[in-house]
Amino acid sequence: MSAVKNPPLAYYYSWQNVPDNMILNIMTEFKDNGVDHLVFSHHWITRILQEPLLYTNLRRYAYQLGMQIIEVHAPWGQCYDLACIDKARRPYLIADHKKAMAYAAESGCRTYTMHIGAYESVFYKTPNEELRKYAVDTLEQLLPEAEKLDLILAVENSYERSNTPDEAAYYIEYFNSPFIGCCFDVGHANLMSPFPGKQREKYFDEMDLAWGETVEEYSGAYEKLAPYIVTCHLHDNNGYADSHQLPGTGIINWKELIANLRKCPRLLSMQTETRTDGLSIRKLTDTFRSITAE
Repeated sequence: MSAVKNPPLAYYYSWQNVPDNMILNIMTEFKDNGVDHLVFSHHWITRILQEPLLYTNLRRYAYQLGMQIIEVHAPWGQCYDLACIDKARRPYLIADHKKAMAYAAESGCRTYTMHIGAYESVFYKTPNEELRKYAVDTLEQLLPEAEKLDLILAVENSYERSNTPDEAAYYIEYFNSPFIGCCFDVGHANLMSPFPGKQREKYFDEMDLAWGETVEEYSGAYEKLAPYIVTCHLHDNNGYADSHQLPGTGIINWKELIANLRKCPRLLSMQTETRTDGLSIRKLTDTFRSITAE
């Protein structure tokens, strides 16, 4: 798929905090604020693997409101990540992702965002070279399904040693397929980016687990991944914590960033990934319309 001229903006919401009988209410509030596209959150898609009726209801709500759920974040964590090394789990991991991908494609999603995985890297210091064989094996089994469904597997950059922009690019370049690309997480890239006066001791506690005393910061994440970006996660932070703040409350230069993202040759969509606890939908939508206005 080639880039679209005006990539749609799909809105993430913290659905794990919403009772099922309030989902339609929240979706209606989004629609009343001019939103046509939502993100299939990892919370929803993980539940659907065990509760298919949830998918039936979400599909009905979206149809009723004239909305689309157009991008999806795959189930993630130790039991779902690409680099899961648990041999007993791996056949079920593949089966679960194939099922989730089928739901995503039926909903109209074009990308399927996946985590490489950090558990083994963080807690056991397993080197990337060891983890790659598991991630490659996972992708080898999922890519034919992605092609059949016309769905792009979007590998996400994060802030651990196993999830650097170089690691994300490794898998995309390894397969060199139109059905694998990058979900560029701008908050993660900002967190790992050096800036004058940045101090190691100010990083949030998760960095201690992930890196120890020395954090290997990474400049030029956008430049590294730009040729591969098919979708992106938009959220802000202060450069020290993965806080998923509303744009404009951190240090990211949004005017420059959005302009750069629109130059990506494969960009299909943009996704909000701001935490929505205590945040009104009006404030959320007004903010993102402001930063993405042409």
